[in-house]
Formats: sequence, C-alpha cells, structure tokens
Amino acid sequence: MKFVESITDFFKSPKWVTNLIFAGLCALVSSIIPLVGFIVLAGWLVTGFYMRQNDEDFVTFPDFDFNQLGKYLERGLWPMLTTAAVGIGVGLVLWLVFFIPIMILTALLSDSNGVVGGFFALIMSLISLVVYFGIFAVLSLIMMPLSIRASLVQDFVQAFDINFIKKFALMMWKEILMASLFVLVAGSLLTFIGFFAFCVGMFLAQALMFFSWTHLSKQVYKLYLSRGGEPVPVSPKLAVL
Repeated sequence: MKFVESITDFFKSPKWVTNLIFAGLCALVSSIIPLVGFIVLAGWLVTGFYMRQNDEDFVTFPDFDFNQLGKYLERGLWPMLTTAAVGIGVGLVLWLVFFIPIMILTALLSDSNGVVGGFFALIMSLISLVVYFGIFAVLSLIMMPLSIRASLVQDFVQAFDINFIKKFALMMWKEILMASLFVLVAGSLLTFIGFFAFCVGMFLAQALMFFSWTHLSKQVYKLYLSRGGEPVPVSPKLAVL
C-alpha cells in the first residue's frame, strides 16, 4: 500500500495548484450546500482514477475542467449518494437506540445523585468511545467497496450488491482499516494545520484527503482483483480516456 504517495501523487500534476484550489472550492461549496461540491469532486476523481488506461501516471492526471462540470456531477452522484445514504441511515439508528437513551439516563442519574451520575457519565463516555471506533471500523468495511462499486456501475441500486461488499470486506479488511486509519489521522493533522491558514486551508485539506481516499480505494481494489476477486462491471458511461 502506498500511503504517503496517496497524498504526494496529487502534486505530480503540472497544474496541481489550480487543481487544489478548484477541489478546495468544491469542499467549500459543500459546507454551504451539502454534498453538491463533494459530488463534483468525486466525479473529477472518478474521471482520473477509473477512466484512464495508465491510471498510475499522475503527471497526466486530468486537470479539473469546469467545462466538464456536468459530467463530474453525473459521475460523482452515485458514489456520494450511496455512501451518504448508508451514513445517514446508520447515524439515525445509533441516535435512536444508543445515544438518546444514554443521554436520558445520564440526565436522570445526574439529577438524583451527583456521584453516581458522574461515575455513570464517565463509564458511558468510555463505552461511547469504544462504540465510536467500532462503528468507524464497520462503516469503513462497508463504505470502501460500496463507493468503488457505485463509481464503476454508476447506479444507486446496483451499487448495493451485498455479496460483493461482503466478499470484498472479508478479503481486504486489513487494507481497508489501514487505509481508513491513515486518512483519519492524516486528515485530522492537515485540517488542524489548515485551520491556522485563515480556515481556508481546512477546505484544501478536505479535498486532498478525498483524493487520498480515492487513491487508496483504487489500490485496494487492484489488490482485491490480484487475489482473485470478481471485477465490478464498468458502466458504458465511463468510456476510457
């Protein structure tokens, strides 16, 4: 796995500065209009990672082209919608069955007995932390194969192939978790640094980590195929450049 290269490869393009600015603008737009900017960004990355014959030559990675905005929206729609649907669904379930009951119990115990309530709040905070990382791991195992499949088939319903997601996760779970952890740590660090650049750097960091995640996903997909995994059928919409 090329972890560091998943970030540094972005800067191999002769026009990496303008690409980073445009990608950062997409992240900024998503902070105002949810998902829209990230859909465009995802579409550009699908173009670069899944529509080129020589997809390992990042010097020739396609530059962000506003004339292709409609195509970016079309190509990025499905991976963003599928992952957003899963994320929202899991989040709602967790709030209903875990977080809301915990907050109610903590509030009741805090009112009745300060010591007991404080101890209970501490225990539940630790449990919540464990649950958070558990959910992070499970979601990572689902999100990566789901986003890969959605990017390639360019369809919402076909993306939810449970057999593919299950097989991919079982075969590649180590690589998926390592990639997810790398993006989490590197993204947090870059976002923290970007915060001091008048907050503008945060959006550039988000765009860069989006590139890194897609880069790592493509690496994991290639490893999956090399280990005998079944290839995902490619939509005719993704004509090779």
